[in-house]
Amino acid sequence: MVAVFGLVFSVWSICVFLWLGQYLFRLKIVQKRLGLAAKETDESRMLRLWRELHEGTEGAKLPRKPTLRERLRRYGHDAGWQARIQTVILGVIGAAGLAFVATYILGGGILLGLGASAAILVGFSQYTRRRILRRAALFERQLVDALGVAARALRAGHPLVGAFQLVSSEIGEPLGSVFSRICHEQSLGLDLKDSIRNVANTTTNAELKLFATAVAIQLKSGGNLADLMDSLASVTRARMKLNRRVRVITAQTQLSKRVLIGLPILLFFLLNAISPRYMEPFYTMSAGKCMLAAAVLGVMLGSWAMNRLSVVRF
Repeated sequence: MVAVFGLVFSVWSICVFLWLGQYLFRLKIVQKRLGLAAKETDESRMLRLWRELHEGTEGAKLPRKPTLRERLRRYGHDAGWQARIQTVILGVIGAAGLAFVATYILGGGILLGLGASAAILVGFSQYTRRRILRRAALFERQLVDALGVAARALRAGHPLVGAFQLVSSEIGEPLGSVFSRICHEQSLGLDLKDSIRNVANTTTNAELKLFATAVAIQLKSGGNLADLMDSLASVTRARMKLNRRVRVITAQTQLSKRVLIGLPILLFFLLNAISPRYMEPFYTMSAGKCMLAAAVLGVMLGSWAMNRLSVVRF
């Protein structure tokens, strides 16, 4: 028994070490493809010093956890909704309830009505997520242009607030309102560093938070703000390039997800149009309704799982 245990344990250990070696090898390949295995440059060293100084001066205080209302408000702001987030949520809930009632009245049953309501909620969530991603990409591109405009304005002799006013007038939404708010708060007597930090805390954009930290440190210690703007612009361009490379790597997974999710939905509507009698048991029998609800849940679960598989952490 001891010999058998030792043999099994040895085989298990060999398999674990082989798996670990393969995992480390693949991780190294991914880091090399993403450009993360390169040596530390001057820009990355500067960013590391900024981060360490920020963590040492301001990171000691734990940030206050935002309330549900603040998170919903930020979610609506990131999505670019013009209406209040409470109005949008009530409208979506009303549409889901209307879909449930209409499906139940037409004879679909409770399960199919719940599936229709869930489909509306999931569709709205996906649509909002795409709006947030498009708005975030536009925000990053505008931030690069804004940093260039600010650097040129500073070299031309404008003060920092004047450069921000120029950015707010030249750059459109969504970035123009951010710099306009900074100028407005500064004109009301708020300190410029506090105003920039307040604006950065209201958004989830990492580049804007880095910009706020860098400007606060530069205003405290002194230095060339124009060179700082150029350095931040180059860092932002490098991050955008890395994000595009990540999207290229995960493009196959995204395409597979769309095909695997769209195929059963397309086949369902096609069979309903070609042979309604063949699909009738799904609406009249309890077992068919359960199978239809299970299919909807399976598609939703598959979409969530493939979204998790396409996330690259770096």
